Amino acid sequence: MHDTTAWSISLGRWSGIQVRLHALFLLFGVLTIYLSTLSSDRDLVAIGLMSLGILFVSVLLHEFAHCYAAFRVGGQAHEVVVGPFGGLVPPHVPHQPQSELYAALAGPALNLFIFLATIPLLLIVGDVNILGLLNPLRPENVVEGPLQVVFLKLTFWLNWLLVLVNLLPAFPFDGGRVLRAMLWPVLGYRPAIMQVARVAKITAVLLCVAAWWMHNSASEAIIPAWLPLVLMAIFLVFSAKQEVAKLDQQDYGEELFGYDFSQGYTSLERDNETTTTPTKPGPVRRWLLKRRAEREAQQRAIEAAEEGRVDDILARLHTLGMQNLSAEDRALLNRVSVRYRNRMKQ
Repeated sequence: MHDTTAWSISLGRWSGIQVRLHALFLLFGVLTIYLSTLSSDRDLVAIGLMSLGILFVSVLLHEFAHCYAAFRVGGQAHEVVVGPFGGLVPPHVPHQPQSELYAALAGPALNLFIFLATIPLLLIVGDVNILGLLNPLRPENVVEGPLQVVFLKLTFWLNWLLVLVNLLPAFPFDGGRVLRAMLWPVLGYRPAIMQVARVAKITAVLLCVAAWWMHNSASEAIIPAWLPLVLMAIFLVFSAKQEVAKLDQQDYGEELFGYDFSQGYTSLERDNETTTTPTKPGPVRRWLLKRRAEREAQQRAIEAAEEGRVDDILARLHTLGMQNLSAEDRALLNRVSVRYRNRMKQ
């Protein structure tokens, strides 16, 4: 429903994860190439393709970092959906603020690492205004110079941009999940979401103020710098309203609003038993319920398979010692151990 292209990877614990390219990324790519052709400089087309490649790899690594963090806290990841500014399907983690915070911060942290790692390379190249590249909307001279220098500049700027965008305190960005995880222990889960929605609206107002200020400055760019700010502000407002609406309708599915299904699908059935006037689900809701049931069945099958391997690993651990276990075996023991602890807390 939300993807156009998919690949599967099979790397140990990553087995079965599907990598999908969202249609928005393709649209963004078409727009980028189109804008590159408007200039008489033919090198801009090559630079446009280069920027899309860097963006794709950066977002993909961002999502793999989320998946790795989810594995570390006993969660699961079944697919990665690559969008222009991040993934659109977060991995499943235990319904705990600490687990959510750890998994949410992993993606921006990976982009921050790439961003910092390019600084020494840019200093070696020389004659690069690093401070000028920190402008998220108008990086200074980002497409000027030899292609290898442009590659470093784009890697620096795009990963910096991914850090800034994903730390916006609003859903569906990582910053929204980070803020929710920080407020969750103090306010509770539902009030934390309400506060994140309010902060998102305040952020949207600030973006509009910044756009108004930039609109008053002269600009010769094809796309004025204030336009992305306005579009982002509109997106944040609608996302905030959507999160509140989802919170009021908790039976609509985890992929839309982050409902706690740690108690299993039967918890939703128990909630539904309290309603006095049950209504027949519509086609969208039936699709959501079906998709959720399929994911829960897949999750249970994966957990059962992993837990079935524990006895064999423990037997080898007893006879051979921890040093003779593979990294995959140690990671599996850690995930199952975290999973058992989470079940005991429920």
